[in-house]
Amino acid sequence: MSLSVSEVIALFSLGVAVFAYRHSVGAAQRNSRQIEEIASNQMRLSSSIAMGEASQKYVALLSDVNREFEGMVKKLSHAALMATTNICSTLDEFDTDRTAHPRLRHALHDCVEIVRQAYDQELSYQTGANLAFRLRSLKSIKDDIAAYESPKGMDSIFSFLRQQPRPSRPEELIHGSALFRNSLKTLYKRIPADREAMLFTQVVPHIKEFVELHSEYRDRLRALELQLDEAIKENSLEMFKICNVPGLGPEFYRVKGDICRISNLYFPDLYRAEEIAEHIQDGVAHSLYVASTLFIVSQHFMWGKI
Repeated sequence: MSLSVSEVIALFSLGVAVFAYRHSVGAAQRNSRQIEEIASNQMRLSSSIAMGEASQKYVALLSDVNREFEGMVKKLSHAALMATTNICSTLDEFDTDRTAHPRLRHALHDCVEIVRQAYDQELSYQTGANLAFRLRSLKSIKDDIAAYESPKGMDSIFSFLRQQPRPSRPEELIHGSALFRNSLKTLYKRIPADREAMLFTQVVPHIKEFVELHSEYRDRLRALELQLDEAIKENSLEMFKICNVPGLGPEFYRVKGDICRISNLYFPDLYRAEEIAEHIQDGVAHSLYVASTLFIVSQHFMWGKI
């Protein structure tokens, strides 16, 4: 059946209308999505602007606090590094076999490096009081020397085949290090026990500059930490939280944590050390404790990056 000209025109017009309708629906959907995207972007922009404006006072506070803190920690780090170097060198003077390898300065430095590496991750989140308390356990490290002696006989030949649990704590990493164990045994083997008290009397003068500098800065360090604490309390009542501001939140808590750690890494347990040094019989362990603490302070700008 053939269609008349009018019917063909009508069908063509219908097709055009359907096509136009579908095109208009598609265009409307695209326009709707674009409008929603524009609105969403505008909302995010407005939110970012509002958040930025609300956080400006915290950015300014953090900048001021961090600038002052870095000025102090730079001087403390330098004093700590010089003290560590001098302490390591002092041990060579008490070596009964100065031709042997390694030099005692290197043996002590190897121990100190292992301690610093073991605590690296905790230096990015642990409290200063906790770290200082655990580092003090190094003063009794001599008690572990017997446990470091290799087992005898067939048991030692096949001991490497045993599946050992993965160290999870810094102290386990330290005691599990062959380099640490061997270096510590070298120190005790080549420094006479009856000269350890004399050794520590020679070590104490090297920490004097750091101790005095830390004492000078300690109150101010704690005041800076308190400023950040007060800002966090104030922020808890506001709409935008510091922790949600990109870049600002993590840095705010990092600086606050670093100030806390630095302010606690000193030697309150060695108060008036120059007067008590000659009564400290375990000079090797005390030298390790002091040098490790100082070396950790000297590495402040590398905390959490090993």
